[in-house]
Amino acid sequence: MWLISRLPQPVCHHLGEAMGRGFHLLARRRRHICEVNLRLCFPSLSAADHRRLVAKTMRDQGIGLLETLRIWFLPPDKLGVQLDLKNEHLMEIGEDGRGILVVGSHFTCLDMCGLLVGLRFPADSFYRVHKNPVLEWVWSRSRGRFGEPIHRRDMKRALRRLRDGHRLFYLPDQDYGRKSAAFVDFFGVTAATTLGTSTLAKGGRARVIFPTFRRCDSGRRFEVSFRELEDFPSDDPAADARRINALLEEAILPAPEQYMWVHRRFKTRPKGERGVY
Repeated sequence: MWLISRLPQPVCHHLGEAMGRGFHLLARRRRHICEVNLRLCFPSLSAADHRRLVAKTMRDQGIGLLETLRIWFLPPDKLGVQLDLKNEHLMEIGEDGRGILVVGSHFTCLDMCGLLVGLRFPADSFYRVHKNPVLEWVWSRSRGRFGEPIHRRDMKRALRRLRDGHRLFYLPDQDYGRKSAAFVDFFGVTAATTLGTSTLAKGGRARVIFPTFRRCDSGRRFEVSFRELEDFPSDDPAADARRINALLEEAILPAPEQYMWVHRRFKTRPKGERGVY
């Protein structure tokens, strides 16, 4: 992985595309999850368009993997990429000292965009310990450059950091089970959606920022746009969860292949409803 990361950016991009095509052929379980998710979320697609979107999505998984290797092992000034930021002033800590909850999402360019933004605006982030000690060391070392890694179950630490005026990067767009979740729409499909966004925003007394990520120009340029959520959280955490899902839908539609559809987003079903995978 260290050697591959040293390849020039265009070579890594094309190698990532090739790996993604290999995933499409060989990673049958992940491809099946992707097929189900896209069929549920885009029911109007023709069979041919659905197959094309699945192939493009699997290709982008490979591109994202190679980008992740590069940020693990290369200094940022050696990446050979450009970042375009929109509304970056929203990421500044104001005079009131309030922390900022950055509500991110699982796009394939997440790690690259996270690093590029972190150079300007350091932020803490949640993490899960890897079973492989080598990967755990590499991952922690990489993430720890721009903020404090916080164990995903340590909500007290996260709230304390927000109250102390730090930024916290949080990803609420996966299925974390029934606990502390509401069943709300995501692309017209009922999805178990965490209420943690409201809990962190309220308990941390934080401003809430929603970023949109995009990979452009064959991975030579990345666009990140920030939006501040007014009147968040509300008195209805389920409505807040649906609001986050709606923003995510809006962010996905311009380039749906860049979203990580290989996650089982709909694995937790309402009681009495059959599984979809």
